[in-house]
Amino acid sequence: MEAWPSFALLDALVAKTHGDAVSIPGELPMDVFAKARAPVDSARVAPAPVPRGDLCLHLLFRLAAGAALLAALMSLTACGGGGAAPAPPPPPAPPPAPVPAPTAPIAAQLSVLTPVGYDADRLAAFNRLNELRLSAGLGMLAQSTAMDQAAQAHAEWMIANDSFTHEEIAGTPGFTGLNWPRRDETFGYVPVEGIEVMAGPAHGTQGVDTLINMAYHRAGMLAFEPVDIGVGWTNGLATNVGMPLVMDITRPGTDTTRGLGQDAQARIHGVEIWPVDGAQDVPLRLGSELPNPVPTQDVLSLGTPASITVAETKTISATSFVMTNSSTGAVVLVRILTNTNDPNLLVPESFIAAIPLAVLAPDTTYAVAFSGSAVERVSGLTEAINRTWSFTTASQ
Repeated sequence: MEAWPSFALLDALVAKTHGDAVSIPGELPMDVFAKARAPVDSARVAPAPVPRGDLCLHLLFRLAAGAALLAALMSLTACGGGGAAPAPPPPPAPPPAPVPAPTAPIAAQLSVLTPVGYDADRLAAFNRLNELRLSAGLGMLAQSTAMDQAAQAHAEWMIANDSFTHEEIAGTPGFTGLNWPRRDETFGYVPVEGIEVMAGPAHGTQGVDTLINMAYHRAGMLAFEPVDIGVGWTNGLATNVGMPLVMDITRPGTDTTRGLGQDAQARIHGVEIWPVDGAQDVPLRLGSELPNPVPTQDVLSLGTPASITVAETKTISATSFVMTNSSTGAVVLVRILTNTNDPNLLVPESFIAAIPLAVLAPDTTYAVAFSGSAVERVSGLTEAINRTWSFTTASQ
């Protein structure tokens, strides 16, 4: 059977710029596309005036004796327009105090509903990404059936139009929206920031593992804040596209609570590292990420990055970020990638990575040491961050 080339793309909804899709045979090339992107007063009823009947006044002026006067006064009390005056209504209950709008992310989602309607590949991708997020100390992503429809429609659009791209063309078969936020909105989901990642030909677990190893994709897939995911996949084959996996990862702009995103798990104290401490079978290479995070050299010559992520409201910086070969003690030459020096303007302020400038050695343990700080951009509060960890590479 004819082999289809491998592709993988990312579309990020943040205040950034664009990259182009490029296919590199034998690898999973990437495309990154980023851009800015979600009392009533109660009136009191006055008591009705109490009328006085003419008969009462007539009796009052005719009676003069003491006993008769008392009888007249009793008669007056019983008059009044045909009955006793009604008691004034009670004052209306005050309106309930307004519930303050949420101002902070929800707690990390440690469980989500079992997804429905997935085939084996989509279920595998959903489960794998949530497994990786939990292992990193993050919250899980819940299924959004609306985004499922958007992602599935786009996977099928790529096969129908034989085009592996994030952007659809109006008037083409299966068109549902120019880009992934518009497609999500078509199916009833309004995204706040987030990403769309795609790989193909790909199967669930393999596609997720490949994408998360790349610096730009990892920054979005392992961000603290997203709460929902939509997954699309088809086994369809076209001349230039085959079996595309599509994942939209974001949070809902129509939900005042979940729209603020989620926190990380308390156990990581607001600092997520990757690969996780003690990770095994870590890939030797970063992979075919485009745009290339280190454009001065071949992307296929780069090793798997070590990275740290904090909450999106913070800016992280390093005074030292070192990777060493645990067996030899040799320091690995790396390029530190931050929001301030990213050549493609795609890295968020909450993410920093050390990218090895050579492919890592197989079956080797590497130690990582980070020293730096994170600054809360609103309050200016600075937090010192010091982390050390290790991981071991795969055999090939």
